[in-house]
Amino acid sequence: MSNEVKFSKFLIGMCLNTGQSLQSIAKNLGINVNSNELNDLASQLEARGFISKVKRTRNETSGVLTAKGSKQAMKLMNSAV
Repeated sequence: MSNEVKFSKFLIGMCLNTGQSLQSIAKNLGINVNSNELNDLASQLEARGFISKVKRTRNETSGVLTAKGSKQAMKLMNSAV
């Protein structure tokens, strides 16, 4: 799965509230990703303004979906229909 596809799936997963952390979103959506990839994706999502308040602990990475992120996720979901 390409990095861009993973990026989109995480954004949609956050919008749909499929988990409290990126790790739980990955598990719930069946996305194969390691901790380094998750941290990179979180940084990318934050840099693009799609999430804020990124928190990284030893076991979890989480963030808050912004209005811009929600709008982008909705756009991605509508294009998939």
